[in-house]
Amino acid sequence: MSSMGTTIQTLQERIQRLAGENKGLGDEVRDAQENLRLSAQQNQKIMKELGDYKDRISNNNLESEALKKKMQKLLQENSGLAEEVRNAQENVRLSNAQQSKAFQ
Repeated sequence: MSSMGTTIQTLQERIQRLAGENKGLGDEVRDAQENLRLSAQQNQKIMKELGDYKDRISNNNLESEALKKKMQKLLQENSGLAEEVRNAQENVRLSNAQQSKAFQ
């Protein structure tokens, strides 16, 4: 009977040790699950931020293209105005030359 009592006690100690290990493992699993949850939230946040940056870049590109077109149009207008000024200056020069001949 004493041998059976020792066996029972040994088994009870083993069960308590295993129960303690199980509790420790359960805590580790809960910690790992919490870390995974936090990691998933961080990933979602990062993906949202990346999406926001992509949208901003896209909007900036559209704005940039619109400004390039506007600048090109203004450059063309400026070239046209410069040509008009040259023509007007030439006309003034010719007119002055004609007036100068008329008074001679």
